[in-house]
Amino acid sequence: MNMNLDFITDMYIPVVLIACLVIGVILKKWYPLDNKWIPTILVVVGAVLGCVANGGITLESVVAGMVTGLASTGLHQAFKQLLKIDTAESTESTCLDRETAESLIQTDMDVAAKGHMEAVDVEADRAEG
Repeated sequence: MNMNLDFITDMYIPVVLIACLVIGVILKKWYPLDNKWIPTILVVVGAVLGCVANGGITLESVVAGMVTGLASTGLHQAFKQLLKIDTAESTESTCLDRETAESLIQTDMDVAAKGHMEAVDVEADRAEG
């Protein structure tokens, strides 16, 4: 069964899309809020703005606004990927080459072994004393 979802893109309201995109960026950058709440907030804002843009409260206006508000979060992610914004959050920027990783692991193991040997020496001194 092949389902055609093209009707969803017909529901987008451009002015609501831009408004929700701007509100989402403001919430993300300047408001101390967990990012998981931004799509939910934009769905509600989109529903309200959809009613305003379409001139009344109807089921179609509410749903179109909700779809548009949620689409703005996807648009933000698309821009972010396209422009390579927030590269510090990317795992690629924190990856190490194999040689560096092995060197760091060996250093940590050496420090741990030295600390263990010092602890054994302290225990031996206590046992003798």
